[in-house]
Parts: sequence; structure tokens; C-alpha cells
Amino acid sequence: MADSYIDITGKDFAEKVLDASQLVIVIFSTERSSSCQIQEPEFIAVSQAYQGRMIFAKVDVDAEQELTGQWNVDGIPTMIFFKNGSEIHRIRGIMMRDKLRRQVEGVLLAS
Repeated sequence: MADSYIDITGKDFAEKVLDASQLVIVIFSTERSSSCQIQEPEFIAVSQAYQGRMIFAKVDVDAEQELTGQWNVDGIPTMIFFKNGSEIHRIRGIMMRDKLRRQVEGVLLAS
């Protein structure tokens, strides 16, 4: 786990994501995926840049298959933004740092 994001499991997803008072972005990924390995440093960099403005979280799709299915994650990496317990935006596939920052800014401004 990086200091700028939290690891989430099915047991604490509702508490840490759905019940959060802040905007939350959750990345669904796995260490075995080359696409996720490319996305990981981009996600970490953005999570460090926006620390305190929103919550960044990670779900390991291999360990949390039920949670992954519950949120209809059909490809990895997938990043889902949550506000007040509801999904408000979804990104599928690799998104490089600058574009991811623009997406985060857009969601923050719209929230």
C-alpha cells in the first residue's frame, strides 16, 4: 500500500467508500496484469497530488472477486469515482497521469 491510498476489501468497502464523506476514487487492479503495472505509478502520483481533497483506494480483483463482480468491473484497470455512496464516473483501461489529473479535476469541479 502506498501512503496516499488505502487498500479496500469487501468487508470494509461500504464503510470506507460508500459511507465516506469525501469523494472517493477506487482502482480495481491486480499485480499480475501488465496494464495494471503501467497504471499503478500514474494512480499513485495523482493520489499524492490530490491527497486530502479526495480519498484514493485500491481493490485487488484477484482477492476480491465478489466485490469486483458487484461493481461490474469487466476489465482492468478500472477506476470508479464514488460520491455519497453512488458511482458518478468510471474510467476503463490505462490513463496516463496528465489525463487522469484532468479527469480528477473535472469530477472535483462537478461535485
